[in-house]
Amino acid sequence: KVKPSWTDRRFPDTWGICLLTVSCLFFLSVLACSRGHERDVAKGHRITILYPAGSEESLYTEDPAQFLVFLPLVTRNASGELEGRLAESWEHSADYRTWTVHLRKDVRWHDDVPVTAHDIKFTLDLLTSPEVHYWPAGSYTVSVLDDNTYTIACYQKSVGTPLDDWTVYYPKHLLQHLDRRNYWTWDFWNHPLGNGAYRFVRRVPKTMLELEANPDYYRGKPKIERVVLKFGDVSGTGALTELLSGNVDVIPWVNRMDLLKL
Repeated sequence: KVKPSWTDRRFPDTWGICLLTVSCLFFLSVLACSRGHERDVAKGHRITILYPAGSEESLYTEDPAQFLVFLPLVTRNASGELEGRLAESWEHSADYRTWTVHLRKDVRWHDDVPVTAHDIKFTLDLLTSPEVHYWPAGSYTVSVLDDNTYTIACYQKSVGTPLDDWTVYYPKHLLQHLDRRNYWTWDFWNHPLGNGAYRFVRRVPKTMLELEANPDYYRGKPKIERVVLKFGDVSGTGALTELLSGNVDVIPWVNRMDLLKL
């Protein structure tokens, strides 16, 4: 397996973000428009999303589905402004190079261990390690002040702001002793344990990934009980067939000429 270099990385594209943020709205629109097929929303509160084939190998880095399981520091609201997730508050130096971040105290990993600044430092150190090289070594320095506070000083412009909405963080207590040389093939990616709105349930290779609502999510348990990512071709006519046949509730892309069929 070829390890991606940090120079090959790109920020999540519009499709990736929209797939997760508008899936529920699209599901409701399809629910209202489809004929010959009724979906019982109340039964199980489950939603099935057609997901790109090839994404089934693992759940890490820039796979949009990671945001269901893991939390970033912040996200952007409908107005495009930063809104805290792991981060509760933050401040920066005059040159924007040094940031102090205060974490929420009510976020826990799915095994009930608290999320701390040590997890943040572990993840950032991991991403700049020679074995992973997601970002170049020396990009920043992270210092833990206490369990819920850390500072980060940035030295590489390629990293961008350390207060971003695309980096997620991993549990130090589960990963710190694993061999970093095998980072890209850790079994953890196939059975992830996160801190987000959904918890891993099961994976069927080349078929599907199933997640369940996290009852201990700090923002409250999600109303959709189950999310199933069904792996397949999202761009061909087969995707539309999957939708109209009721095999999936959401497809991430539709040819404009096919809208008449909906």
